[in-house]
Amino acid sequence: MPAAYAGGASGARTAARAGSAIVVVDAFRASATIAVLVSKGARVAPVASIAEAASTAADFRVGERGSAKVAGFDFGNSPTEVLEADIPQGSTVVLSTTNGTRVIEAAGRATPIFAGSFVNATAIVDVICKDLIELVTVVGCGWEGHRSSEDEAAAGAILHRLEVRGARLDGRARRVVNAYISRSVGRLRSNSAAKRLKRLGYERYLEFCLREDAVPVAPRLIDGVFVEGRKKGASMCEISGHWAHPKSRNSS
Repeated sequence: MPAAYAGGASGARTAARAGSAIVVVDAFRASATIAVLVSKGARVAPVASIAEAASTAADFRVGERGSAKVAGFDFGNSPTEVLEADIPQGSTVVLSTTNGTRVIEAAGRATPIFAGSFVNATAIVDVICKDLIELVTVVGCGWEGHRSSEDEAAAGAILHRLEVRGARLDGRARRVVNAYISRSVGRLRSNSAAKRLKRLGYERYLEFCLREDAVPVAPRLIDGVFVEGRKKGASMCEISGHWAHPKSRNSS
């Protein structure tokens, strides 16, 4: 299986035109938030604009702009907040974020589309390999059109697992994997995105988003909503256990 890396909305559109499956990676924090919501049995509808999110029928609305919660929405783009919230199974949740949902929209012609990151890297790879997908592109969302080290590192976590399972990486994917292997988590805790989240008081969310395989689900976009892409979803006990006793990698 060939596996590639691309960046941003333009990369997502190019991959979709090539007939590639796409894994959208928004490490801080949309991918983790989607994974947690799907683990709770919610149906997550990503939309690009706040206006569309506000007007779409839903049980809950989740959103941020400039990393801060959208006024009037039920939750910000905060995985630990939604993990602890009472969101009944089967709820419809509309999600709109600065970067992640825009890239998801750009990838809209691709089949399939997954939301992946550190928190569910292995689960995403399990589904890709089980479904015998022939071409996959992992797309790092970046921040407002610019590259972001956390998205490239999380993409590297997914691509590294794909390579272990036999995928053939292109040159850019190889560079992303090499950077993932060599870059410490400590450096991601102090990059510009992390500093922005810390200023807003979101350091706890940041730590959650860096936990590899903390939320073992594979959100897959079907008919405009993310649902569990595996036959058997992860239980909240599994997620709580991973969160309480996370795996560490290169933590210094």
